[in-house]
Amino acid sequence: MNFFDLHCDTISKCFFKRKKSMLKNKYHIDIERGKFTFEKWFQTFAFWMPDTINSDKAYDLFLKQYKYMEKFELPIYSKSFDSDFKAILMVEGGLLLGKDISRVDELKNKNIKMLTLTWNNENTIASGALANGGLKPFGKQVVRELEKKNIVVDVSHLNEESFWDVVKIAKKPFVATHSNAYNVCGHVRNLKADQIREIKNVDGIIGLNFYKLFLEDNCRNGIDALMKHIDYFLKQDCEDVLSVGSDFDGADMPDDIKDITCVPKIKQHISKCFGEDIANKIMFENAKRFFEKTFN
Repeated sequence: MNFFDLHCDTISKCFFKRKKSMLKNKYHIDIERGKFTFEKWFQTFAFWMPDTINSDKAYDLFLKQYKYMEKFELPIYSKSFDSDFKAILMVEGGLLLGKDISRVDELKNKNIKMLTLTWNNENTIASGALANGGLKPFGKQVVRELEKKNIVVDVSHLNEESFWDVVKIAKKPFVATHSNAYNVCGHVRNLKADQIREIKNVDGIIGLNFYKLFLEDNCRNGIDALMKHIDYFLKQDCEDVLSVGSDFDGADMPDDIKDITCVPKIKQHISKCFGEDIANKIMFENAKRFFEKTFN
C-alpha cells in the first residue's frame, strides 16, 4: 500500500534519546520498517520545539536536530515525489523564530515545508491550545512571510482565537497536520465543526491523529475510535480534505496502533467501512495532491 503521513516526531524522539538511529530503532517509526511496509511512503518529520526554553535555545535546538538528521542522508522532498520514499520536513513550534523574521528565510533554505505556529502554550506568534489570547502583531507578520516563502501554516495546536485570527489574514491554504474532530472526542486539541469547514473552504488538509487521548475518552480500541472520526469528517463533506497525521513518536498510541507496521490494518478497516476509494484518498492521495499543488 501507499502511505502519506503529515506528522511524526521521530527525528526529535531519536535525537533526545541519546541520538538513536532513525534507520533502525524500537520506536514507532524507523526507515527500515517504513520501507518494508509500504510501496510508496512519504513521511513528514517534525523538528519539535518544547515550550520550556527561550527562542534562541529553540533555534539552536532546531539546528542541532537538523544536523543530526542529515547524517542519515534521507531523500528530502523539495518539489517532486521522484522516488518511492521521501522525507518532508517541518517544524512544530514557532518559538524558534523569537521575533526574528529573517529566521523564516533560514527555514526556507533548509527545505522546511510547514510550520506549526505554536506548541501548547504561548509564544511570540500566537497562543496554543492551553493558553489564552490570539495571534500577535509579530504573528501576523510571520503568517504573511511564511506564505511569501511558500511555507505552509499549520494550525494544529492553536487555540480557537488564534485559529480565527489566522483565518482573517491567510491568503493561501493552511493545514491542521495532526488534529481530530472535537464533536467525536472533546479534547481541546481537536477541531470544532466550524474550524473543519474553514479548512475545507480554503482547500487545506487535515491529518488524523492516532494519539489515544485525541481519539476517545478511555480509548481501548484505537482503530474503532478512528473510524468514528473518519465517519464524522466524511459527513462534513471532507472526502478530499482528510489525510493522516499520525503523531507517531510524539504521543502515546492505542494498543492496536503500536507502530507504523499497523497502518495497513488501519487502511483495511477504512476500506471495509467506507470503501477503497476513500481509503486511498485518506491514506495517500489527498496529501500528495495538496503537496504537488502547493510546491510544484
